[in-house]
Amino acid sequence: MIRFSILITLFSFLISCQNEKLESKLASKNYLQIKNNRMAAEWEPVKGVTFVWPPVISKDLIIEFAKDTHIYLYVDGQEGKIEAKEWFEKWNIDLGNITFINLKTNWEVTPRDWGPSAVFTNKGEVKITDGQYKYGCPSTDMVCNDSLEFHISSSTGKIYKSIHVDTAIVTIGNEIGLEVLDVPFANTGGNVITDGLGTAFSTCALLTENRYNGVSDDEFFRLNDSILGLSNYHIISNFDKMGIQHIDCLMKLIDEETILVAEPPVDHELYNVYDNIVKNELSNLKTVYNRPYTIHRIKTGVYYEDGEAAYLSAYTNSIILNKKVYVPLFGIKEDSIALKTWESVMPGYTIKGFDYVLEEQPIKSKYHFEGFGELGVKTGWLYEDAIHCRTKAIWDENKILISVKKVFPEININQKAILYATIIDYGKESLSIKEVFLSWRIKGQTNWNRIIMDMNNNPNHWKAKFIEGSEGMEIEYYIEVKANTGETQTRPITAPKGYYEFKYVAQQSI
Repeated sequence: MIRFSILITLFSFLISCQNEKLESKLASKNYLQIKNNRMAAEWEPVKGVTFVWPPVISKDLIIEFAKDTHIYLYVDGQEGKIEAKEWFEKWNIDLGNITFINLKTNWEVTPRDWGPSAVFTNKGEVKITDGQYKYGCPSTDMVCNDSLEFHISSSTGKIYKSIHVDTAIVTIGNEIGLEVLDVPFANTGGNVITDGLGTAFSTCALLTENRYNGVSDDEFFRLNDSILGLSNYHIISNFDKMGIQHIDCLMKLIDEETILVAEPPVDHELYNVYDNIVKNELSNLKTVYNRPYTIHRIKTGVYYEDGEAAYLSAYTNSIILNKKVYVPLFGIKEDSIALKTWESVMPGYTIKGFDYVLEEQPIKSKYHFEGFGELGVKTGWLYEDAIHCRTKAIWDENKILISVKKVFPEININQKAILYATIIDYGKESLSIKEVFLSWRIKGQTNWNRIIMDMNNNPNHWKAKFIEGSEGMEIEYYIEVKANTGETQTRPITAPKGYYEFKYVAQQSI
């Protein structure tokens, strides 16, 4: 009898272990296990935007930023601050919405590349990154080799070194009150895209840049994993014949599982290059939830031609700030198509397009556009340098992170539709178990149904079941979270104007 009891106990223990392993395996597929640092994604909540003065962005964009968010402006000393104030007053911009940061930047006007990114540590703190930016953004060819072309100083005839901005991050951290995280490798921002959940994309130009600085490929990946939490790093082929090859002019992550990729005209010399990257590289990758990415294309056009190339409009070089997307326009017919594409892939967001006609600008950087007039280039946006390159966000350190494992677009009527979400409150006041909601409705209805989501054995893991559906029924839904601080966050961030959706379909016959 004692032996039988021992066998029963042992059997129960084994079953319990198997259940725990099964639950762990399911959790690893449905939820995020955020135990390391994580570099923030662009669509996460922000509290402001940065750019350099004198501006290399249009007057209209500056005025729009001032209406929509807080501006952290880099100015060169008191003289630069006075000049900026004078122009802002002429444009009726509230100076109370501007933080001036005294920072000498010289001609380096792309804070996307040298400026700080946000990293949320495994302790819930937020820090800003200080990566190496010694030589600006060198150019390279399409082959992933060690060939680089650098900017040459006109005064010395030697490779230009980025003395000022390479040491700027501590100053910025002091001004905005955030600790600096040392990043001992080139982390050039325009060539780094992340989902905020441990996945990153760069072209192989970034590996070349780091090799030049003495950082091997293995060391690059190891440091990204240990410091920034980027454990799943995708290196994409260079996409231009010669250039800085920054990935933000090729593609944009618009959420954890969706990529927007530029599509040149079919008769453009780079059409097959872009198409090959989509079909043979991006299409083979998996999201953080181990599913293929949804890939959308955005058509580009030629805005300028010379004897060397036909230059493409860089519509993916847009910036997402909270519920708005700011898109560069190039004065060509593809502009309107690009805006419609952005609207279709980011429902609920306000999509705003901005021309940059140089001759219409009352104030602009004097040296950045030298020679444009002689060449006949009328726009200040470039094929490898537009809104995204010349601006950068300051992230909200007290936000709520919500990552949703969306329901598949089509669900069999015999299957259960379950929504999983990973939620972290960086305000450190914790979430109320009664304040995590799934709102849903049948397509065509006006009112939303609201149910409380269930915590799934972890204060950061939540789930909810949808109603059983009939064939053809389409469900729209979003998540709303309220912290004990009173802070409320939704996902999509634009909900209820923006939402996710899926459809119940009949079981397919074999």
